[in-house]
Amino acid sequence: MSKINNDIYIYPTDTVWGIGCSIYSRSGYEKIADIKKSEKNKPLSIMFGSIDDVVKYFQLPEGMTSVWMKNFFKLETTLGLPLKFAKIPIPEWVSGGSDFISLRCLETEAVKFIYHELHAPFFSTSLNITGDAPITELSAALNFQKKYAPGTHLVNSSLTTELSGSSSTIVFFKKKLEFEIIREGKRIIEVKEQLKKLSGR
Repeated sequence: MSKINNDIYIYPTDTVWGIGCSIYSRSGYEKIADIKKSEKNKPLSIMFGSIDDVVKYFQLPEGMTSVWMKNFFKLETTLGLPLKFAKIPIPEWVSGGSDFISLRCLETEAVKFIYHELHAPFFSTSLNITGDAPITELSAALNFQKKYAPGTHLVNSSLTTELSGSSSTIVFFKKKLEFEIIREGKRIIEVKEQLKKLSGR
């Protein structure tokens, strides 16, 4: 592997502003925990910039096609897969000791830019002090960066999509055609319909 990029990025997701760094940067992971004032063993989601990259890094359950995933990730979702499905070694601090790993995929301008800069998938967690409300406005993200995270990179997007401000729906794959909804987000009804398409029910 080439030299690890330890840079930290602040960026808009589809729900709230996020903060992240390469999954291979332990120092970046610990710095983000310090910024957010959160526990250092807390597992975070991994962000991808394209479905092709998800397929590259993980063995996917039967029937989970690229088309299905593209539609699923458009619904403000996080997908939990067994850690054993990873095609590459995953650093232990990424999973936080869990047997599952959480994935997000946003094919947006900002996410693709960060992915290109880091040359790796990156952590994705909300931009806020743990326990505070999530940030949905650019001005608030800039203020947070100035106050708590100087030295990080803020990536704005020219996209005009308004952030929903809600938490993503978290769905964990358990076994063949069986899923567990860990957290319901704003678009839960659409998510359930998408899961039905995969299970055939």
